[in-house]
Amino acid sequence: MAVWNLQTALEILDWLKVQAPTRAAELEGALDLTPSRLEHWRDVIARMVVPHDPETGLIEQFDGFWSLKSVNLADYEPRTKSLQFLLGIEETQGYQILKQPDVLMLLYLLESEYDTETIKRNWDYYTPRTDLTYGSSLGPGIQAALAARQGDVEAAYGHFIHSARTDLQDVRGNSHEGIHAATAGGVWQAVIFGFGGIRITEAGLTATPRLPQGWTRLRFRLHYHGKPVDFDLRP
Repeated sequence: MAVWNLQTALEILDWLKVQAPTRAAELEGALDLTPSRLEHWRDVIARMVVPHDPETGLIEQFDGFWSLKSVNLADYEPRTKSLQFLLGIEETQGYQILKQPDVLMLLYLLESEYDTETIKRNWDYYTPRTDLTYGSSLGPGIQAALAARQGDVEAAYGHFIHSARTDLQDVRGNSHEGIHAATAGGVWQAVIFGFGGIRITEAGLTATPRLPQGWTRLRFRLHYHGKPVDFDLRP
């Protein structure tokens, strides 16, 4: 993700130098984008390690994750607390237990950079290792969006409902302290980018709807390049 941000910044700056050189020069001065700094960015891009196993297609959560002890999260169901709470922080760190699906979030955000098989293999590997029940409330919404994009609408809907219940039914018992705003954003993304299948491409916005069973219509408006775009999607 860091590499993508740096690479995109360099591409936009190069584009701006052609389209609006005066504005580009102003921006370089305001942000102190010296030649040495831009070269440092390129060096970081070249040196950044992406822990991807070409044989399995898996992306390692962090260095050393694959050497941690495996655990079957289903053995701890039903429960009302996170595994980190039940096992303790130090004990949890010794197992392949994730609070949220970071690798899957990466694949969701940079879907165009990876093929379908890579996404599926990482989904199959990381989903059963993620505490989606009482880990981070951010996880289920992104799981829903990614599952819908991959065509598994049934799994997507399950994660979607789980995410929506966070505050609607106060499943964590802490909604009185304030709603989980980021989780609500994940629910919205599951609907728009998951079930609605919205993608932002160089040609503009596209939609490949995959609506859950029982949904007959999905209507919403997005603003793209300063203009409203209305969608009215059906199965």
